[in-house]
Amino acid sequence: MGTYLIIDTRKRQVRGSLDDAPGDETTIVAVDLINDTWDDFGYFSAQSAHYEEAGELRKRNRYMRAAIAFLFSHFDGVVSELFDRLRKEVAFKPFLPSKPDHCSLKDKVLSLQSFLAKEKGVSLPNVDLDMKLLRDIVNHPSITKKPSSAGGNDTLLYDGADVYGVAHEDLNTTALAIDAWLNAACGALGYERFRDTESLCEELANALGEKTGPVREF
Repeated sequence: MGTYLIIDTRKRQVRGSLDDAPGDETTIVAVDLINDTWDDFGYFSAQSAHYEEAGELRKRNRYMRAAIAFLFSHFDGVVSELFDRLRKEVAFKPFLPSKPDHCSLKDKVLSLQSFLAKEKGVSLPNVDLDMKLLRDIVNHPSITKKPSSAGGNDTLLYDGADVYGVAHEDLNTTALAIDAWLNAACGALGYERFRDTESLCEELANALGEKTGPVREF
């Protein structure tokens, strides 16, 4: 039987799989969950818009929940990688949260913004994280969340019902802001946000002296 070699594109690690590949050859695949969550967001967002236009609200809401979840999975994945890379640098230490091993996405975002502004002279675009509270509710349906925009003595809480009220305009606005923020942060830090999985497969095949066949998505 054949053998699978799996490339983790983020860690730049290669490992074999216990599963047998078809035929007698070595099959090389490159996987990148952070890339795929961005693609997943685009797919589910488009499907939600389609079913909203068709008047099928149950399907619309199903895809909207998935879109919200994958949007913030991608954002969290990239931000966490940037944070973990910088936390090893001496210049970043003054910008670390008090508990860097147990800090929130918001804490990481604020640390990165402060570091880039003061050390690199780069001001990142504004990004509103209130919709992440809805992602948290999707993942933990029994909880409530207090948005940061609540002011005065009023108590404003998000709960499960608020997930159903998300408009596509709001989702798209948040997605565009996240995309702009990530592009600016990655550009300032020289970080490759999206990885070319096809090229990685071809490079490994050539390095191993394997005959490279057609490359397909995994």
